[in-house]
Amino acid sequence: MYCLDTYIILDIFKGDDALKTKIEKINDAVIFISVITLCELYKGAFAYHDPENKVKEVDEFINSFNLTIMDENSCREFGKGYSKLKKLGKLIPEFDLILASIVKTNNLVLITKDKKHFENLGIKVEVW
Repeated sequence: MYCLDTYIILDIFKGDDALKTKIEKINDAVIFISVITLCELYKGAFAYHDPENKVKEVDEFINSFNLTIMDENSCREFGKGYSKLKKLGKLIPEFDLILASIVKTNNLVLITKDKKHFENLGIKVEVW
């Protein structure tokens, strides 16, 4: 099972055919989008010069995927991860840590372009 991050999805929207092909090849697998990613997609859609069409595009796109949620276990994992990274002096953006917490507690593989933020968090990451 995989979880796509925001940058992967934005590249798909921009017409990255190689990325679309990769996604199609894992189509038998269950693919998720996190609530964090969905928030970011809607934030961008509503800020677009033609929000009605962009929101509709997001709505149609997400129908192909499952949605992960932020549950109590993910919240606990976030707190634990934040504390660990703060002690190490290696904090990352909180949205990335929330995403990593969701991925970890749901035993998913994160597909991203930014491996740097997700290293040493105990999650499986594939860089595309």
